[in-house]
Amino acid sequence: MNSPILITGASQRVGLALALELAQAGHTVVSASRSPQPQAAHPNIHPFQADLTRVDDRQALIDHLHTHYDGLRAIVHNASLWLDDGLDNLETMFRLHVEAPYHLNLALGELLHKVDKADIIHVCDETSSRGSKSHIAYAATKAALQNMVLSFAEKYAPTVRVNGILPGLLILKEGGDEHYRQQTLKKALLEFEPGARPLIDAVLFLLQSQYSTGSQLVINGGRHLKNRMT
Repeated sequence: MNSPILITGASQRVGLALALELAQAGHTVVSASRSPQPQAAHPNIHPFQADLTRVDDRQALIDHLHTHYDGLRAIVHNASLWLDDGLDNLETMFRLHVEAPYHLNLALGELLHKVDKADIIHVCDETSSRGSKSHIAYAATKAALQNMVLSFAEKYAPTVRVNGILPGLLILKEGGDEHYRQQTLKKALLEFEPGARPLIDAVLFLLQSQYSTGSQLVINGGRHLKNRMT
């Protein structure tokens, strides 16, 4: 059966590394991204340009998948925006972090159920379970994404497993100085920049797992413990 893995936000950074890993393992990957992808990074990666905050773009992606594929092995909701607080930004992040996964999960359920075992993976954030005074809107929309794991896990069981991943900082932002680097790394018990590997390993585990649904994997280097230490 021709059943790809759909990854959103896979044109750069962690999403691109995940797409490459899965493509090199033999999976067909549909990479949905707002940014143009003129040349696929691997022959198994099929780029599809879509702004997932827009209903029309999401529908075009949905129609494309229904037209070209027999089923869907997995959806990895990785697309994310980390924007400052404000009403406009709240609306944008809600559309991307909540409305888009909700729309895609419902519209692609038929394709997911056509395979023996399918997965939906919501990439949330470690702040989605504890909040963030400096990025309230971001944490709130990621919390809604985390909550939807529970609802879709119940709705789509037993064929489709639905789980969440709550990463902390994996890759430092570009352009930061050494002070930023040191201060950021000290927020976790494991004080190093892990790169994309922890997220890739978490996705691979969930794709292989037969007995996990409605669960959350935290990969934050112990940041939740460091924050409570006095």
